[in-house]
Amino acid sequence: MRVLILGAGAHGQALADMIDETSGMQVVGFSDADPALVGKHVLGFTVLGDDATALDGFERGRFDAGLVGVGNTALAVRRQLWALLEARGVPAPVLVHPRASMAASAGLGAGTVVFAGSVIGARVRVGRNVVLYSGVIAEHDSVIEDHAYCSPGVILSGSVRIREGAFLGAGAVVLPGVEVGAGAVVAAGAVVTQAVPPGRTVAGVPARPL
Repeated sequence: MRVLILGAGAHGQALADMIDETSGMQVVGFSDADPALVGKHVLGFTVLGDDATALDGFERGRFDAGLVGVGNTALAVRRQLWALLEARGVPAPVLVHPRASMAASAGLGAGTVVFAGSVIGARVRVGRNVVLYSGVIAEHDSVIEDHAYCSPGVILSGSVRIREGAFLGAGAVVLPGVEVGAGAVVAAGAVVTQAVPPGRTVAGVPARPL
């Protein structure tokens, strides 16, 4: 499968490295909103144009799928790029690092990326365009909705629910059965012991609103 990565920054480059370790996929290039990057090479791959222009190549048969390569510095842009992929009819593969572990009963939505060292437990359900960075642990029966972002080392204890577009910083822990609301932000190292309302930012041990 030939994959275009939308975004040539740090996260996009991390995806390219992962694809290089994944059988059955190859990177055809990047797109990027920065005109200064167009035509240049990143990790040996060409930046083919801005996002809309590069996606024109799908109809010409130049690639088979696309992945959102923008990371946690621009979460709103991640959703916009996902909408662009959908509008153009470009499929998004599931990308799981060979050194990640996933239960047979778990399920991942289109465009979701699971980095090395992550563990996805029994009956976990993960939505579309989700990022589970290195060392994330999502234990049994947890649900992670579309566009959520889990930074390295996040731990989701059993039956946790992460609502759409929520962001969890590095090393955050969510205790069993607790829900993090849509668009909420959990700071790095926080321990979430009770529900986080939609759009709220929490930090600390135990996590409290900022």
